[in-house]
Amino acid sequence: MVQTFPTLLEMLPDADSLLNLPIEELARHLLVSLRGDQSIIRENIISHDFMFSRFDDNRRPGLSQGKRGEMRQRYPREHDDKILFRLMEAWQWLEREGFVAPRPTNLSRERSLGMVPTYFVTKRGQTIEAPESLEAYRKADSLPKLHPIIAQKLSSLFSQGDYDTAIFQGFKEVEIAVRKAGGYTDTDYGVPLMRKAFHVKTGNLTDPNQPESEKEARLALFAGAIGSYKNPFSHRDVNVTPEEAAEMIILASHLLRIVDSRKQT
Repeated sequence: MVQTFPTLLEMLPDADSLLNLPIEELARHLLVSLRGDQSIIRENIISHDFMFSRFDDNRRPGLSQGKRGEMRQRYPREHDDKILFRLMEAWQWLEREGFVAPRPTNLSRERSLGMVPTYFVTKRGQTIEAPESLEAYRKADSLPKLHPIIAQKLSSLFSQGDYDTAIFQGFKEVEIAVRKAGGYTDTDYGVPLMRKAFHVKTGNLTDPNQPESEKEARLALFAGAIGSYKNPFSHRDVNVTPEEAAEMIILASHLLRIVDSRKQT
């Protein structure tokens, strides 16, 4: 942890840049600087002594004389307290969003640190590294209201970074809903089930009021979604970004609402 804040400050050009960053972006830099330390004492690191006294005290190890002078030019003393306030805001954002959390006490084979609260970077926090990762998280956090089944069963998986499981579960719920709404059996599943349920002539979930071309398009929509997003995730590990996962989950939510509308009629 000794190098954490020199590393953090080296990520940013100067004090003005740090102070003017949106709080979520500053929080991302702070989070990356904490990576790898699973026993974080907040009061020790967001402190003047830890952050800045090493720039002014030649007896402190860790930085050369030239490096100390350079860092002090980039981070003048008059900004020290303002930076600490801003970093505490960033820490509160990380804790509120579940990127850092208090460590359990009395872990096996660990010596207790007494009453000093310690923190660790959560599984969700480990997924945020590059700026695009944070942007994807922010987009997912502002998703439209999802179908209740999706919101109930997938939110936790997504927030934990378990994207492939969340996607598979989402389209599995679509499959279950189609089977139930159409009155099909457990032996009907996957793409064949979608082709049967939305068949333009005989499908139990086909909308008779649609033109035939739209019936065919809806059949293709459901069959393509299950073939593209449920089947691959049930057979192998598929790497997806948080943003891609959020888009797929929105699609599963939309398909469930279509099934609900056909079920009601």
